[in-house]
Amino acid sequence: MGGPRRVLVIGGGPCGLVTLRNLLERGAFDDVQLVERRDNIGGICYRDIQRHQPLHEQVTHQTHSDSQRWPSPAYPDLIGNVVPEFLSFSGYPFPAPPRQDQPFPTLRETYVYLAAFARPLFESGKIRLHHEVVDVAEIQAEEGGGWRVVMIDWSKGDGVGVRKEERWDAVVVTTVWYDNAYYPSVEGLDDVKQTGRVRHAKSWRGPNGYEGKRVVVIGNANSGNELAAQLTAVAELPVYRSTRRVSIFPSLPDRNIEDVGPVLRYSQNANGNITVHLQDQTIDDVDYILFGTGYYPEVPYLRVLEPAVTTCSASNSDAPRPLVPLTDRRVQPARVPSLYRQILYAHNTSLAFIGALVSFIPFAMADLTSTWLALAWSPPPLRAGIAVPPTVDARLADEQARLQTLHQLRSETDNPSNLVSFHFLAGHELPYGKETRAEIMQAAPELGEVLAPWDDEQDARRFVMYGTKLNSLYALAGRKKE
Repeated sequence: MGGPRRVLVIGGGPCGLVTLRNLLERGAFDDVQLVERRDNIGGICYRDIQRHQPLHEQVTHQTHSDSQRWPSPAYPDLIGNVVPEFLSFSGYPFPAPPRQDQPFPTLRETYVYLAAFARPLFESGKIRLHHEVVDVAEIQAEEGGGWRVVMIDWSKGDGVGVRKEERWDAVVVTTVWYDNAYYPSVEGLDDVKQTGRVRHAKSWRGPNGYEGKRVVVIGNANSGNELAAQLTAVAELPVYRSTRRVSIFPSLPDRNIEDVGPVLRYSQNANGNITVHLQDQTIDDVDYILFGTGYYPEVPYLRVLEPAVTTCSASNSDAPRPLVPLTDRRVQPARVPSLYRQILYAHNTSLAFIGALVSFIPFAMADLTSTWLALAWSPPPLRAGIAVPPTVDARLADEQARLQTLHQLRSETDNPSNLVSFHFLAGHELPYGKETRAEIMQAAPELGEVLAPWDDEQDARRFVMYGTKLNSLYALAGRKKE
């Protein structure tokens, strides 16, 4: 695999920032830059520019249009569920929060950490803000290969963008999930969406406006549990929470939340209110339905050359291949297709994804995988030990193995969780981390002193977080654990 010399990172959230740092410090490239469409870095951790003023001095254009155009899906006063150990990028520890009973950082504290981490990257001129990527297109090998990137520069702050076109040897996409709210496919949902009374956690800004309303929350993962808990202070009681199984996510018992079964269909009554039809009951006159059902992977601005036909019967193999979208909601299981190790695009390894893989500890995983990428793309001897298969078919075999594993997992139950998905490795995450780290150690053993260990002891500490989170919820509510 030939290594690229010029690399563009798309997205200034945690995944993009640590990827930029690792490509610059652990790889060997002529130029590495990051572009971010908003007016500051931080991704979902950068929620409100009026309250979270940028900490770096390089940002001089402060407009509210970016924040309004691409609001963070993080809701007000969010407290995370990952402790500082697993929010720390290698060589840059996350400070412990100054609260005895609440070891989980707030959204603001996480943003402050990221802003400090990014400061030297701003100082070196490696980050461009206000740059919205609208098209990334693979270039034919006959034209020199690489990627043509079109972006709109909004930095003038007058609402008028300037179109730019650039060419890069390689591209790293870190914007896979949080623009794409996921709604389960249920009969009648599209019709009731037209009422304006169906909303997603992506747009949640707190319980104001739901006073006295009858609300059904769909989902009992972190966001669904949080929405239901906040609604109990203002909404008509009980707040209904529709679930398909017992949640693995920590939440406090609450007599004001009534757990009900899965939704079979939705309908509207004569008053314009919604009826929610469950397996064992019906909830009438529902004012709002709130979905805490996560996101799906899609990168709408990305186009790749249609994969070449490798059979001997191909009669027009020399014809230019058309550009086609890589991601598509119709692809099942939902995924970014054709990825090797959930990082490299198998048909053209100069395209990579950091953050497509969904991890229990996403900061640590992004650090690990982007370090692997920095070495894999670098010239020898830096990439020695990074075993990327030399053929497309061999790289695609990794995806096929994951699909087979996923099929087996989903066939073991008639009610598989949405967490049993292509990009969420769950119990396979630790073996994946161990293997990835082992390859890094072969190429750059000195990094063993700073990288997370990805061993059984680390995994045990990660597992303890869930009990710690439940204890912190009791402490935050001023309640004794039941």
